[in-house]
Amino acid sequence: MIRRLARRNSALGEPVVAQILDIFFGSILQSIREETRVELRGFGSFSARNYVLQSSTEGLHKMRYRRIYFRPSEKLIKAVNSGNSKSEN
Repeated sequence: MIRRLARRNSALGEPVVAQILDIFFGSILQSIREETRVELRGFGSFSARNYVLQSSTEGLHKMRYRRIYFRPSEKLIKAVNSGNSKSEN
């Protein structure tokens, strides 16, 4: 992915593209940790959902955990189902 983006943006080298992607994905991760929903228009949205581990034993402390939930946008679903590799603007 880094190489492909660097080739498409010749003014940026691979180290710069790698740093941009690290910042981008790090920002998404930080927002999810802070329980903020992240929406990327035309792509989808990320959020964290809290769950309680189901246990058959009563009286024990219930284990809680979080999962990342991704909901794709309609535009992304259509692009995947039509086989298009490029999204339309």
